[in-house]
Amino acid sequence: MAIENAMMETQQVKTYAVCCTADLKIEAINQFLVEVHRREQEERLIPIFTVVHDLKTRLNGTTKELRSDDKILKSPFAGLDYPEVQRLLQQMVKDTGSKIDTEWFLVLDDESERTSSGVIVVVEGEYVRSVRVTYPTTSRDLAAASVAHPGIDEMIELANDKYNGILQD
Repeated sequence: MAIENAMMETQQVKTYAVCCTADLKIEAINQFLVEVHRREQEERLIPIFTVVHDLKTRLNGTTKELRSDDKILKSPFAGLDYPEVQRLLQQMVKDTGSKIDTEWFLVLDDESERTSSGVIVVVEGEYVRSVRVTYPTTSRDLAAASVAHPGIDEMIELANDKYNGILQD
């Protein structure tokens, strides 16, 4: 069965992609979204994440949840490194007209469900930086890092020095 990406209407002009580099349970992806949306509501933040579940669907808006009879999302990004994810994401945006940022994105990987964390990634030319953050703060942390308050380098240092590699509240 096809996967339905249930979208929310927002005032965002551009959203940030959630790309899965492993085939993950749809239930686990939806749990991530629940935790993120709960924190966004508590902090009165505008939702910013769009789960990219395939490369052919035009995605304009943020993802509320994925719906499917399938149990696993067969991700188009499975097994790819971050620059390859970015290249596919850029091509998808070009082909579909989706309004998704292609410089900054969030990755859910094979460690995400176990650690309740995702990886904020920025790819600028040949320079790739990433930091793992806990689910509830991914939205706030990505938005802050993308405008350098604090910058991703500071977040990486903080995660490594104080939080055993995973940035958290």
